[in-house]
Amino acid sequence: MDIKLPKGTKDIFLAEAEAFEQVESALINVAKMFSYASIRTPIFEHTELFTRSVGDSSDIVRKEMYTFTDKGDRSLSLRPEMTAGVIRSVVENKLDVTSDLPLKLYYVGPAFRYERPQLGRYRQFHQFGVENIGITSPFSVAETIALGVTAFTVMGFKKVTVNINSLGDQPTRDAYKQALKTYFQPHLASVCPDCQQRFETNPLRMLDCKVPSDQALGKKAPRISDFLSPASAAYYAQVKEGLKSLSIDIVESPQLVRGLDYYSDCVFEYHMLSDKGLDYGALGAGGQYNNLVSELGGQPLKSVGFAFGLERLIAVLSDSGRLENVKPFTDIYLISMMPETDMYTFKLAHNFRHTNFKTELNLEHKSMKASIKAAVKKEALYAVIIGDQEMKANQVTIKNLQTQEQQLVPVNEVVHLMQHLTNQAGHHHHDESEGEEAHHDEEKK
Repeated sequence: MDIKLPKGTKDIFLAEAEAFEQVESALINVAKMFSYASIRTPIFEHTELFTRSVGDSSDIVRKEMYTFTDKGDRSLSLRPEMTAGVIRSVVENKLDVTSDLPLKLYYVGPAFRYERPQLGRYRQFHQFGVENIGITSPFSVAETIALGVTAFTVMGFKKVTVNINSLGDQPTRDAYKQALKTYFQPHLASVCPDCQQRFETNPLRMLDCKVPSDQALGKKAPRISDFLSPASAAYYAQVKEGLKSLSIDIVESPQLVRGLDYYSDCVFEYHMLSDKGLDYGALGAGGQYNNLVSELGGQPLKSVGFAFGLERLIAVLSDSGRLENVKPFTDIYLISMMPETDMYTFKLAHNFRHTNFKTELNLEHKSMKASIKAAVKKEALYAVIIGDQEMKANQVTIKNLQTQEQQLVPVNEVVHLMQHLTNQAGHHHHDESEGEEAHHDEEKK
């Protein structure tokens, strides 16, 4: 039976899996620094959740959702993004009523979209994101955007810019949509079929079209900045002031509308330049959504969030050389030279692991040369060798695989000595403080 991966999916293992874990850990640490708490929601929800919140006019709902009918004849969909499920959970569990506001939540997990597979884009992908629910100040928006910038900085990016725009309040958007309809009406016959449909459902989405001729047309369209109400303009100005006070580089982008219908006021994207000046494009995006909580039955709470697509982020980190040291490695490679030393070695491995050393146990009884070669292949720091002589003398042989130096050590001293040696080498064997130093997806929001 020849069963292979479904199209648009991939297996993640070994070095790449290690990269995912390290990047996720760094992002989670930053979220916790900003006092965010974790939330985990189901990977499928009632389809209506996404059609109501993400919007019927979005490409995600119209073209990309995995929707199915379950055995109870209910329409369910794999989540194409994470915000809708988070807000559904907040409302259903009455967190919008019982929690101190703002309610700050982060998540990591898979999402699903039926789109054409391409470099860095898969039909099952992974997102890290945050939601700041119940904000009252424009500085809360700036703080949330700053969290994303901090995350990119922690991962080693030096040239981070935030592309930003304001979609304004409801009166602003109503006036702007009418202006767009007036502008696009004479060109309607020449735009793509998708834009012809967007013209009827949500003309703002025409500015987000990927067809080059439609993009050129959109660049000459009226700008929403000319339609901002006084209140929206003042709010937007304060968000920008907050970002500038933190020396965050911002680029005003009048065409930026993002892909989902629940946005209002500020929307933004994170852009990175490589050390050589290469523009990687948007590596994360988000915005405000001031009506989504109430539309799903909760309190009328203003909120803001963003998400990163991890596959694309890791591809860029790898391309820029920032993942060169991210490999599955081993602290100690324990070698039992003969069956009689297996139990002795087995128990010692247990002691090392309980002291937080990443330990590999070799019970294959190959030659010393072959065993050391296997230890080097595992990128172990040290080989600990136990043969008949070592066992009889209650000793072990420690071999430094970088310097090739080796020494005999009493077995009751070996764990303490290994702690000293690895600390001396600047390697802290995964203690609790390790992650402190590493201290809405491209399309999500």
